[in-house]
Amino acid sequence: MSRFQWLEFENPTPTEGDGGRAGGAGDGEGNDPTDPQYILRLADEAYRKMDWEKALKLYSRTLGLDNMLEAAWVGQLRCLLDLQENPEALTWAIKAQKTFGKSPDVQAARALALVRNGSLQEALAFSDGSMKADRVGWFPWVVRGEILARTGASSADFCMGKAREMAPHDWLVQLKVAQGYKYAGLYEKAVPVFKKVLAVQSDLAEAWYELGECHLAMGLTGEAADAFARAAKLVPHRKKYSDAQARMLGTGPIDYLLGWLRGLWKGVSGR
Repeated sequence: MSRFQWLEFENPTPTEGDGGRAGGAGDGEGNDPTDPQYILRLADEAYRKMDWEKALKLYSRTLGLDNMLEAAWVGQLRCLLDLQENPEALTWAIKAQKTFGKSPDVQAARALALVRNGSLQEALAFSDGSMKADRVGWFPWVVRGEILARTGASSADFCMGKAREMAPHDWLVQLKVAQGYKYAGLYEKAVPVFKKVLAVQSDLAEAWYELGECHLAMGLTGEAADAFARAAKLVPHRKKYSDAQARMLGTGPIDYLLGWLRGLWKGVSGR
């Protein structure tokens, strides 16, 4: 049975113990737990904190109140993709398309789920469809960038650049670009974008963790250790952060030195 069987139709009724407040919010003006737009705002806030589990539940609660909110469907799909629940994301993208068949964001989410499930040609077809809308936002461009990056196409950078142009001051778009490069295995391109995000949002533990993963994939163990340590310090109770830090602490001095030398060589050579 799917761990996400409650998606879309989660009971929006406040449970005993939360004081009748969705997501633990107060009862101030506009904080109505039966208002789907209010719950949607809470979901968006959780998403921007990279708390995808919480955001997913809030998007689902939003849809329990209003099943016709496209933004909540898209948010739900993005959360599943960020949680690397790719088969589940594909299932729900197909459901979303029954109502929002021409939505560029829904089609892009389906394309991303497909390519991460190994269906490149089908993913390209849905990505093509997402680009035919009159108004295409940043998300379809990031998705197309990741898909093309997986094929080695030089036009991937153009797509990522288009996404960044649409919201040049929004760090979230920069983050999604970094993640797109990371998932495509282009760690050298992902790292500087992650660093740009963390220069303005240094409290994003998950971003530090993903930066550490990139460094580790590049063989830069010293940088990886530093990034994992930052993540673990920000959220000490998150097991995957503490485990990553512990693994790096167990790295021998020779490995650490080799990683530092690789980083120095990359900096000198400009690679």
